[in-house]
Amino acid sequence: MRVTAITWGSDMALLVNACKELGIELDAWSTHDVEEEKERRECIKSFEQADIVLLHPSNEEYWDEIVERRNKDMPTISFGHDSSFWWLSNVPLEVVATVNAYHVYGGAENITNMLRYIGKEVLGLDYKYENPKETMWQGIYHPDAETAFESIEDYFAWHKPSHKHKVGILFFRTYWANRDLEIVNALIRELENEFDVIPAFCYGLGDKELGAKSSGEVIEAFFINRIDALINLQSVFHAGSNEGSVNALKKLDVPVFHPLMAYYNTEEEWRADTQGISSMEVGWSVAMPELEGVIEPIIIGASRRDSDNDFERHTQIDERAKKIVNRVKRWIELKDKPKSKRRVAFILHNTPCASVEATVGSGSHLDTLESVARILKQMKDAGYSVDTPKDGEELVETIMDRKAISEFRWTTVDEIVSKGGALALISKADYEMWFDTFDQRVKERTCEAWGNPPGEEKNGVPAAMVYNGKIVVTGVRYGNAVVCVQPKRGCAGSRCDGQVCKILHDPEVPPPHQYLAKPIITWKLPSVQT
Repeated sequence: MRVTAITWGSDMALLVNACKELGIELDAWSTHDVEEEKERRECIKSFEQADIVLLHPSNEEYWDEIVERRNKDMPTISFGHDSSFWWLSNVPLEVVATVNAYHVYGGAENITNMLRYIGKEVLGLDYKYENPKETMWQGIYHPDAETAFESIEDYFAWHKPSHKHKVGILFFRTYWANRDLEIVNALIRELENEFDVIPAFCYGLGDKELGAKSSGEVIEAFFINRIDALINLQSVFHAGSNEGSVNALKKLDVPVFHPLMAYYNTEEEWRADTQGISSMEVGWSVAMPELEGVIEPIIIGASRRDSDNDFERHTQIDERAKKIVNRVKRWIELKDKPKSKRRVAFILHNTPCASVEATVGSGSHLDTLESVARILKQMKDAGYSVDTPKDGEELVETIMDRKAISEFRWTTVDEIVSKGGALALISKADYEMWFDTFDQRVKERTCEAWGNPPGEEKNGVPAAMVYNGKIVVTGVRYGNAVVCVQPKRGCAGSRCDGQVCKILHDPEVPPPHQYLAKPIITWKLPSVQT
């Protein structure tokens, strides 16, 4: 028996293992692979040698060629959640529905029995099989438990809470069914050093006919009024509608973190790619979740291709789980801190290569300055120790009167300091404490472009925003809040040419020291010299 399959990358490992167990020859491509013309042609060519073809189609354009050039006489089973693609099958509908059930229920046992079923019922081979076995659609998983838990009560009866705070993890059911759990396990182990953890999986969109709850319903069942933060490994929440997602998140009322995955690249490929993750992944994994208000899109994992095949699993990138958990910890610490002691920074946009005086707080069709003034007022009413400008007009007048900007063409550093625009003068010693936390390669490239801390003249380009050997960070203080205009991203001095503004023309050039020094305002403000 020889099988050619085009299916999701997440399905590959179980399919490969099942074929090995049964001695079945397999030619398999992920749906991502066949986007490339060369791979697609090789895949289509393999149809001729197959005894059975398995397809998991989508609406992507490249499927038109696959559909057009497939061998219509070859036994073909087209399956997937969208039954409108089942018409591509040329076997009885009962077979298609049964194969789809094996796939939807998932897990190693079902996939192995699916192949046995196809061999017996389609090809007439001497296989014995068991019918599709329904598995849990949602539940709570833990790597130390023999099985998943259907209820939060059962989970807590097994895993006794012992910490002040709890953190939830929401991940795809396919990770659990396919045992693709390395990243989930890494997060659980790292979180359990500080918190109790509730790791829940679900079907995403949900399916009432199957009894599968949506992610919004799973939030209701497992997380509401129980957790202090949520790590969402799914792309977006599914609560029946955008309004449903918003309502579920409002009711949850905790920070929601969304780590990123390089689904199509290994860690080595991701590190070598100047674009990082693909544009499609940016849209699906960054932009859409951001609209729901999730935070901290830190990459956590990438694909791992085993040595004996080219099919991906997902693996953590070293230290990334620790980094994400540290961010979760800091947010929970912030939650526990009295509002009167919290410090907040507002960073206003600054258009590169434009006079900052004309673009302070620029935002497309938005009055960002008035927004900051109103937010400060609401913060004060809520108990934050902040002062408030009268309105956005007063705010921008204060910024401009004090020259609290990072401008090189028309305003000197001396004028900025003399008029009170320097929020802080960061000494070389304080800055180097921060700078030394960076990777050695980052430090070397920064110094190569902008000189050693706090900045030096390089190739006729003066140090950016350095006054008496200290880095000038501009802004206006309103109690425990500061309002800052974004530093220049890669220029210094009064000249404006490709050499000075090189960061705009060379994506490899890092930002200057003043830009990197900005976080010290909130990181180490009490010891900053002013």
